[in-house]
Amino acid sequence: MQNQTLEYQSCIQSSERVSWRLDELLPGDTTLDFSRRFLSDALTGTEAIGFLSAEERLMLNQIRSNSYAHLFLFLEEYAVALASQRAGLELHGNATHMRALLRFTEEELKHQQLFARFTGAFARGFKVVPALLDNQVEVARAIMAKSNLGVLIFNLHMELMTQQHYQETVRGNKTETLDPLFCNLLKHHWLEEAQHTRLDFLEAQKILAQAPETLDAALAEYSELLQALRGTLNAQLELDLRTLEKAVGRTFTDAERQELTTAQERSYVRGFIGMGMKAPLFLSRLRALSPTAEQHVLALAPTYYCD
Repeated sequence: MQNQTLEYQSCIQSSERVSWRLDELLPGDTTLDFSRRFLSDALTGTEAIGFLSAEERLMLNQIRSNSYAHLFLFLEEYAVALASQRAGLELHGNATHMRALLRFTEEELKHQQLFARFTGAFARGFKVVPALLDNQVEVARAIMAKSNLGVLIFNLHMELMTQQHYQETVRGNKTETLDPLFCNLLKHHWLEEAQHTRLDFLEAQKILAQAPETLDAALAEYSELLQALRGTLNAQLELDLRTLEKAVGRTFTDAERQELTTAQERSYVRGFIGMGMKAPLFLSRLRALSPTAEQHVLALAPTYYCD
């Protein structure tokens, strides 16, 4: 327990070192530059859609980037609930563990405000107000109906996915000129999420130390949550296409809509699910929890990941 408490203390120290203020990172009156792509094509998959003009592909990239930001706001609704619930379990218990988990909670709330501020700036500056999912509370309650261990494994996936995205498509990007403001936003989001991944792992270790027999059920829940996430991504994709039609001022033919849907669904699923499942740190964390957990994810990964 002492060694684990030192790990929680390390998370607090790292969190304090990389902490940032919302108003400094993204002031409330920020104006976005719509002459640039926000996300790499590796995540939006817009450049291969041949029937769109260059201007239309740029608009789709920007719509997808706005939805990307919104989906983090959307999904962090359950992350706030998870972190605060885990912190509450330490009431009158280990104060260091509780403090680390309360920082986790506060940072997730800050991230929601960050992405809400970005999507607000986007709506002010884009050609049309984009359509975005609005049932995050309902989704969060459904996720939190699963066991804490199942949700912790899912959350570890989501947080390490953000690291994989940043490292592969932002920090390592040498071929695209992306909007520096959005890149900086993603960087600072990832800097704080890096501490959250450590806490997810530590909390999962706690549960497994007390109830190792719960792992199989938790892995089954993780699989169910991925399938539900796919449904959420498809729902946002349908809204993206509606927004694109309004922005370009025309209705796509059935063939064009099918091409768009196929390409964009592949992009969404690969980015949010496949890349998370293949993230080396995610797999190594699972292996440390139990080789069974890593094997479960590797067996499931081909369902969601294609290069």
